[in-house]
Amino acid sequence: MKHFKLVFTLSVLSIILPFVANAATLIETHGEAGTTEKMWVEGKKMRAGITPAGEYILMDMGKKKIYIIDANKKEIVDATNFFNANKSIPGGLKVSVTHMGSGPTIAGYATEKYQLSVNGEQCEQAMLSKKALKDARLGPMLEAVSTVNFNPTPPAFLGNCEKAETLFAKRMKKLGMPLGSINQDGKMTGKVKRIVRNARLPAGGMAVPKGYRMISMEQKMQETLGRTGGPGAPAGMAPDMKTMM
Repeated sequence: MKHFKLVFTLSVLSIILPFVANAATLIETHGEAGTTEKMWVEGKKMRAGITPAGEYILMDMGKKKIYIIDANKKEIVDATNFFNANKSIPGGLKVSVTHMGSGPTIAGYATEKYQLSVNGEQCEQAMLSKKALKDARLGPMLEAVSTVNFNPTPPAFLGNCEKAETLFAKRMKKLGMPLGSINQDGKMTGKVKRIVRNARLPAGGMAVPKGYRMISMEQKMQETLGRTGGPGAPAGMAPDMKTMM
């Protein structure tokens, strides 16, 4: 589901020297259109981006900070408002996470398949692995991210499955790490390619770049709507935060 795909596409916010190896975990995932999504996780901090794009996300769950970085435009979008978005989750949603038996082996890990449903409507099937969760050391991050709603679209424009993303995350956080999901069309999405412990961080590490233009998410949305000439979907988040959780 989108929230869980998204959780593994966010990133870190601490001061680390460029090209310095650290005790981070790297998770690579098959993205859409042949892209590769890379995420580095360390405790409650993450850094994520889609190659070969020049955009990435920095997130520090401890400090409750989220930044979207566009290296090409030298622009930083402060997306910290997502921490408050969870308050707008609509009520009346009854979610269920049902164990459906063994799933496929993904990235060398055996998985268990779970059907996600809301108000009787079947959503996606998630492939979860407890061993991968332990190996990737993602427990603190899943616990933290399950309290955040990263979808900027107003609830009135969402289906029940999308509205329930955060609720699903809370139910699934102790069941294992999502290594892939099968959507309602029967297609596998967000499939993890590999998990690497003690991975080397990319240039810039987990530090927020200096000298970049800093704007709010509201400003970014207004600028995007201005370029398109009218109302429409909210400005996109890059990398695509809806492809890994």
